[in-house]
Amino acid sequence: MAPKSDNWTRKFIITDPRRHPKGFTVYKVTSIVYPKSSPEAATKVTVWKRYNDFKKLHKELHIKHKKLHLKDKFPPFAKGKFFGRYEEEVIEERRQCAIKLLEFIAEHPPLFTSQVFLKFFE
Repeated sequence: MAPKSDNWTRKFIITDPRRHPKGFTVYKVTSIVYPKSSPEAATKVTVWKRYNDFKKLHKELHIKHKKLHLKDKFPPFAKGKFFGRYEEEVIEERRQCAIKLLEFIAEHPPLFTSQVFLKFFE
């Protein structure tokens, strides 16, 4: 997923969508990063994020992507919906968009190392 000249492997897993007691859906996001030369040195970070967190990340990194004039088209993100937001199809569409976003970020070191992205995993 990372550029060929990059010596790091970055993987993202998004699982366990759940409805939070406050009425929104949260997703379990796991980031696994390791040098290609030593996979046993993997660093794994897991956080729980909601759709709005991904939406903010998408917006901020899309702006950064434009400012840096990076090649490749920035991936679109699922539109917000109030009605039907708890339906399985909507939750799965959001999960898929989030995975595509994280994979795109992993391919671009200026995005992957940005403060916005690092803060996302705090």
